[in-house]
Amino acid sequence: MQENVGLMSCNDATLLDQENYHILQLFFSDKKYYQKIVDLMHEISRYTAYGQCMDTASHPPNQKPQFHLFTQLRYDSIAKYKTAYYSFVLPVRLAMYMSSLDSEEEHKTAEEILLKIGHLFQVQDDYLDCYGDPAIIGKIGTDIEEGKCSWLIISAFKLCDQKQRAIIEENCGIKDGDCVRRVKEVYNELNLKDHFKKEEERLYKEICLMIESLKNEIQLSPQIFTEFLETIYQREK
Repeated sequence: MQENVGLMSCNDATLLDQENYHILQLFFSDKKYYQKIVDLMHEISRYTAYGQCMDTASHPPNQKPQFHLFTQLRYDSIAKYKTAYYSFVLPVRLAMYMSSLDSEEEHKTAEEILLKIGHLFQVQDDYLDCYGDPAIIGKIGTDIEEGKCSWLIISAFKLCDQKQRAIIEENCGIKDGDCVRRVKEVYNELNLKDHFKKEEERLYKEICLMIESLKNEIQLSPQIFTEFLETIYQREK
C-alpha cells in the first residue's frame, strides 16, 4: 500500500474501470457484437466484486479471521467469482462473440468448463502461496499471515483434530514468522502436499472429461480449453 495515495486510490480504481468501457466504445462500437461484449464486461466486473467482497469479509480489518465462515461452499464461491470469471470465462467468451459464436448454449458450455479450470487454478495458487519456491513464483506467500480463506485451510479443517484446529486459529491471520511456522507445521502433519496432488489430478481428469464431451461440436473447438488446461496443469508458478 502506498501511504501517499490514500483515498485517491478509490478514484483511481474508478478511472481504470471506466476506461474499460471507453476502450470498447472507441474500437468496437461499430461492431454488431458491441452490446454483448459491453454487457459481458459489466457482468464479469460485478461477479469479481462479489468474489473480492467475500474474500475480504473472511478476514475484516483489525479482527480475527472469521473461521466460522471458512467452509467449502464459501471457498468455492470465492474461487469462482474472484478468479475464474475474469481470468478464464471473460477472455474466451469475448473471443467467441468476436468470432460470431453467440449461441447461448455454446456460451453456457464454455463457461462451465472455464469455471472448473479457474477453480483448479485457484487451488494451485493457494498451494503455491504456501509451498511454492519464491525464486520461481516471484514472491513470498502471505495467505497464512493475511488469514485468507484458502484451499489449504479449508482442507486442514476437514482433516485436523481439535488441537490442530486450535493451533491454526490461534496463529492464522497474524503477521509473525513464528505464527506462520506453527500453521505450516500443522499443514505438514496433515500431509496437505499429497492431498493437493490428489486434488489437482482429480480436477484435471474431471475437466478432461468435460472437454472430451465437445468432440462432436462443430464450432466450439476442444482445443480452446485444452490449451488453457495444459498451460496450468502441474504449474510451479
